[in-house]
Amino acid sequence: MTTVLITGAGGFIARHLAQTLTAAGIRVLGASHSGAAGTSYARVFQASLGETLLAVLASERVDAVVHTALAEGADAYRVNVDGTSRWLDEARAAGVRLQIFLSTLSAEPGALADYGRAKWVLQKRFVEADEVVFRLGVVVGDGGMYARIRSSATRAPVVPLLDGGQQLLYVAGVDTVCAVLRDAVLTGGAGLRGVAWNLVQPEPVTLRAMAAAINRLAGRRALLLPVPALPVLAALEIAERVPLLRLPVTSTNVRGLIQQGQRRFPSDFERFGHPAQSLETLIALAGS
Repeated sequence: MTTVLITGAGGFIARHLAQTLTAAGIRVLGASHSGAAGTSYARVFQASLGETLLAVLASERVDAVVHTALAEGADAYRVNVDGTSRWLDEARAAGVRLQIFLSTLSAEPGALADYGRAKWVLQKRFVEADEVVFRLGVVVGDGGMYARIRSSATRAPVVPLLDGGQQLLYVAGVDTVCAVLRDAVLTGGAGLRGVAWNLVQPEPVTLRAMAAAINRLAGRRALLLPVPALPVLAALEIAERVPLLRLPVTSTNVRGLIQQGQRRFPSDFERFGHPAQSLETLIALAGS
């Protein structure tokens, strides 16, 4: 029986992936900072980025590792880069035949946020190691960025949208993402190694269209209010000078959203044999 270890086992995609792999007859192990995760795992180990996986790899014969773990906080860039690189090397030394790294469309050397820069460094290392990399956009489901967008879009009758919500979002349903990951595991990564694949539907949607569809399918009426970006950036930059003031969003976050939302990306979606789904279908499947 194939055995797969998922790092960041309690996360949104990890939980769904564990269910998908288990349904395919794959034995699923997890590693999480708390040592706890969903019921689809045969066994869950306590391991955080920055710690070692050697004890896990010594106690279990692992055929594949799917890296979904993500550190947050002031030192997140270093922890993510060093910690994930360490796990890549430890798994290779232990004879793990396949490793899959989940990156993001925002991964690039000039990314404004530490998250994008860290993902860029890591996806390069996995590609150079001839492993498999999938670059994701907004994964539509019951967690992650989509859940944050849904919460913001349904919190009040008036929904402020930066620059009218014209930012482009590249999407894919969580079930489709997990199906592609399952197939990559079952084929041992055949034909996928050494490349960073854009696992997003071919056509993007705007943030405004997503907010409108979320409210429409939920039976809500909401006013989508355009908000100019420049005054928001100015206000955030002033607020960030106030010592000890904790903000839910930073000027870097806003600049990154603007930067990312103006770009177009090629899609490798059709390569994996899954039909594109309408935005309404994806939202309905996510339980809006």
